[in-house]
Amino acid sequence: MAAERGSSERERLLQHRRRKRFQKLNEVQHNHNMRLLVSVLIALTFLIMGVIGYMVNSVFGTMFSNGNESSSEGLLYPRESETREVKKLDGMWNFVRSDSNNPSQGLREKWFSDDLSRFKRTIQMPVPSSYNDVTEDAALRDHVGTVWYDRRFFVPKSWGAQDQRVFVRFGSVHYDTIVWINGIQVAKHEIGHLPFEADISTELKYGAENRITVLCDNVLLQVTVPQGKVQNQPVDGGVELVQTYTFDFFNYAGIHRSVMLYTVPRVFIRDVVVNTDLVGDEGHIYYSVKSNLNGSYQDLQATVKIIDKNGSVVATDTTAGADLKGVVLVKNVKPWWPYLMHEEPGYLYNMEVTLEGKSNEATKPLGEIHDVYRMKVGVRTLEWTNTSLLINGRPIYFRGFGRHEDSDIRGKGLDYALLTKDFNLLKWVGANAYRTSHYPYSEESMQFADEHGIMIIDECPSVDTE
Repeated sequence: MAAERGSSERERLLQHRRRKRFQKLNEVQHNHNMRLLVSVLIALTFLIMGVIGYMVNSVFGTMFSNGNESSSEGLLYPRESETREVKKLDGMWNFVRSDSNNPSQGLREKWFSDDLSRFKRTIQMPVPSSYNDVTEDAALRDHVGTVWYDRRFFVPKSWGAQDQRVFVRFGSVHYDTIVWINGIQVAKHEIGHLPFEADISTELKYGAENRITVLCDNVLLQVTVPQGKVQNQPVDGGVELVQTYTFDFFNYAGIHRSVMLYTVPRVFIRDVVVNTDLVGDEGHIYYSVKSNLNGSYQDLQATVKIIDKNGSVVATDTTAGADLKGVVLVKNVKPWWPYLMHEEPGYLYNMEVTLEGKSNEATKPLGEIHDVYRMKVGVRTLEWTNTSLLINGRPIYFRGFGRHEDSDIRGKGLDYALLTKDFNLLKWVGANAYRTSHYPYSEESMQFADEHGIMIIDECPSVDTE
């Protein structure tokens, strides 16, 4: 009996051990299967992320490279005159944020063909401003991809006259932009801190309401200035796009500077280039005037007048022919001096350029006036040695800061109150210069610097380039 009990106990023990081993084998097989499944899922996830990344770069790359790119050559700042009118489109625009994973949806569905509100719910967005900090939506602040703007505006019937043209001009849109007027594409531009414009004379409805639509893409890639990368970050329910870059400022985006319509005559001044020199107490202002005829028309002449702050004409010069170049000599000139180097720093003359038909002194002392443009000019020299930088022959010591255009709420949006405060602070602290960090600043900021006698160290915009 004892032997039978002992045999029975051993049998139960062996069965228990077999059950344990079987359970262990099952657990090992289960773990192996789970690890295999996880490995497959991870591989699949990376494959999907890679495909999405490829598609994103392909879509954004295509958006950067296709279309009628606008030229930044010869962009005179819009100013009113006897022959030119200016109308600003600043204010509240309609705004739509695209899905980051579907950035080209609006292009495929042709959102530019009608009011944006026909396709998506819109919100109001101030122009100029960055869109990132205006709302309380964190997703909009960190948005990667495209956004859309539109608004309606009227154009005077008089602008439709045969003897003039109408341009639309953007001070800056960051980063890549496409513009439509009444559903017709008129411009494409990239590099988000430079102005661009387009002739829209044939796309406008004169004496009627018009629609302007803007696509803005903030994505930075290896081919942009500055550079960046778009990475795919796993989140609950899929992946999201994350913009990465190595520079030390936030990638604010949107319509950052003013949007203007302006008119010019059919024959107009396209560009004015100015260089200055000082010879004793005489100022030499070398100028080159370019018309839209590109030197192909010989019967043109340009008259240049230099006017002081009292409104007196202090010098005049006239040139004629295809190459409109010359020099204006200003007696007893008042040079442009930096702040704190002279009792009247930042002295600027008004330069009036008149483009007219060539005169015949015998029968017609003055030709037909085509265009008039005015700009401010300071007369100064700049030179350097191994030890000094010289303004008007005198060594200068730079006192100032590295600036950014960033500010709360408006981001990089142009703000005259903010510009005024910044320049008042610069002068209050005794500064005479600042360094741009790290992109082209607004034309208005440069004009402020000229007026206040502030020097600018203009930095290369391609920061942290790989």
